Amino acid sequence: MRSWGVAVLVVASVVGLAGCGSTSVEGQAETTRSEAGEPIFDPCSIPDEVLRAAGADPATESRDILGVKQPGWKLCDWGGDGTAITVFATAQALSEIQANDRFTSFMSIDLDDREAFTFREVTDKRNEYCDVVFAAGTDTVMIKSGYFAGRTPAEGPCPLAIRNARILAPSIPD
Repeated sequence: MRSWGVAVLVVASVVGLAGCGSTSVEGQAETTRSEAGEPIFDPCSIPDEVLRAAGADPATESRDILGVKQPGWKLCDWGGDGTAITVFATAQALSEIQANDRFTSFMSIDLDDREAFTFREVTDKRNEYCDVVFAAGTDTVMIKSGYFAGRTPAEGPCPLAIRNARILAPSIPD
């Protein structure tokens, strides 16, 4: 059930966005060369220990959307105890994400000297998910965090998203 709900949410996110050599650094996830229009960063390369620190179970990793590659995107999803994390990478500019009318409530946050914002999807009527978006080299990375139905605390999902972004961002190349 969890995978299906997260997959539907991820499909909606990517579909909404689609309209508009290898290097490694100590303590950071690996990046690989990509074709034009494809992101360089691979979210599935985030180290297991970093995922565990964010409350995700590395064994629940799911690449793409039900195993289907989305052109222009790389994404990876993990579950935890009542929560889910999906990390998206795209070659789209941060400004394109901000201009997308599927997203609302952009708020600037401090993310270790990176320009970063929280935002919500207009379709999330139950306030279960929140995203943090920031530039990562030539890519834009979005970290979606959320709670499974009925588990969202009073403060909503954005504090969880910010916490997860602060844990994951050091593993994502600048």
